[in-house]
Amino acid sequence: MPSSPAITLFGAAGEVTGSCTLLECDAGRLLIDFGLFQGSPAEEWRNAEAPPIDFASIDAVVVTHAHVDHCGRLGMLPRLGFRGVVIATPATARLLPRVLRGSASLQAMRVREFETGTMPLARVIDPPPDAEAVARLVRSELPPVIYDHRDAEMISARIEALRYLEWREIREGLRVRLHDASHILGSASVEVEIASRSGGPARRALFSGDLGPSAQTLLGPRARPPQVDVVVMESTNGARRFGAPAEIDEALAAVIARAASNESRVLMPTFSLGRAQQLLHRLVRLRAAGRWHGLPVYLDSPMAAFASELHQKFPEALSESVRRDALSGVAPLHFPELHALHSRRQSLKVERSRHAAIILAGSGFCDAGPILHHLAGAIEDPANEIVLSGHQIEGTLGHGLAAEARRVQIGTQVLEVRARRTRVEGLSGHADQAELLEWVRSMPRAPELVLLNHGTDRGRSAIQPLLHEATGASVVTPAAGAVVQMN
Repeated sequence: MPSSPAITLFGAAGEVTGSCTLLECDAGRLLIDFGLFQGSPAEEWRNAEAPPIDFASIDAVVVTHAHVDHCGRLGMLPRLGFRGVVIATPATARLLPRVLRGSASLQAMRVREFETGTMPLARVIDPPPDAEAVARLVRSELPPVIYDHRDAEMISARIEALRYLEWREIREGLRVRLHDASHILGSASVEVEIASRSGGPARRALFSGDLGPSAQTLLGPRARPPQVDVVVMESTNGARRFGAPAEIDEALAAVIARAASNESRVLMPTFSLGRAQQLLHRLVRLRAAGRWHGLPVYLDSPMAAFASELHQKFPEALSESVRRDALSGVAPLHFPELHALHSRRQSLKVERSRHAAIILAGSGFCDAGPILHHLAGAIEDPANEIVLSGHQIEGTLGHGLAAEARRVQIGTQVLEVRARRTRVEGLSGHADQAELLEWVRSMPRAPELVLLNHGTDRGRSAIQPLLHEATGASVVTPAAGAVVQMN
């Protein structure tokens, strides 16, 4: 145990996945998040190797939110000797067991697919994609299974819900509380207070988690950060600035109008937590504004449907106008034309019908999931439209479609890409550069030290001098495994 509190990043250091941060002090040891590395088969094998931490000595794991890059390795903890508590907000505590069971199922399915040669095939043929980028995504060996359903259930039984702003003592001299980060439902920043053994003032650290954009209208505003000495801060969009939200609504309204006029299909590849709810909320608003045209909407993701329904159970996390609807009994992310699909049979039935509709389906990278058969059935019709939002991993089908691929292969079918493609920028669930700066500036007093994590080297290096100029704080970009003292 270090003589002064110390922080070590064991993930998301110069990258945007694998969040895992260790805080050690005389009073105890905390782990903030234990997330999956994502992006390629090689990243999967990084997950199989646990960080060099004595997990039996960890007092608690605090989870900022239910995205797998922050929580996806929790299922490993029972086998690693962890016997403490997992702390999360009530909404995250509801989401985590389902996320972990889903991850366990996905790991087992990937093994079956590899062994039987039934892995989904989705690739660009023309123009030929970057060979190195594609090679990184090719699975050439049996994928790892880092935990199973039993492990997921064991760690789920250790989850304890903690409401925003309530202090929870971990051990004498060490306590935590959570602040609303407005990234997805239940997301939080984690404040840690460490009492001084000499009777002096306590030391405080704030772990931002993922911070949502201030202009979003589904969730409530981010909490104002408290006064702390040290901040561990995400920098996903440290080099980016976004346009006004109204531009996104106008782009989606134009897509809907074209689909209604052409009696065609709109496919929206999406992710189950966050992106799906953002899109649904914008569709709800367009419908209320009379810009809907009566098209049916199919949400082809049981996880997205569960998360969307959960919003009504936590009205305190929603924006003021949405909260009023939820408290009056109106489901904030539902409307009569919305249909949730809960089985492959239902999904295939919708695909075969070919009637005009809007379809939200996973995966957001178009590399697996129900979006593939929807694409196969719609991609050759020029009346149809594919709406792509957010980052696409190079080498995936989603990246190729965003880059104007002309011919693709999905399963055994080689298909001409004739459907219209529309990029909708600014739908990020992360605060942009200006908002990150403003979040730190809004602290009652500037911190002494800021550690930038959860960002590429480009994102971290772009915002680093701006943060120093704005606050006067020392701003560092620790490498994975580097120990930073909270002196």
